[in-house]
Amino acid sequence: MKNIIRRFEEREGIRGVIICDSSGLPIDSNLEIEVSESIAAYVTSLIGKGKQVVEALNEGKLNFIRLETSSGETMIALEEQLILIILK
Repeated sequence: MKNIIRRFEEREGIRGVIICDSSGLPIDSNLEIEVSESIAAYVTSLIGKGKQVVEALNEGKLNFIRLETSSGETMIALEEQLILIILK
């Protein structure tokens, strides 16, 4: 897990990396635990809604979510057992 975080930290503009289990509990992060837990909770809720949309549109399986804001970008990759959250 540390190797994954370190690999993303080395990239320019990365503010944070969080790795969660499939239920949304943070396993590892380079952010403070309270911040990681808060972000993971919001992301887990977003994933649930995203899956509902994908299902309703009959578009297969949700794999990735990308949010662009005026302050940055959040990328969420969904794997079988893990959720990877990158704040840029």
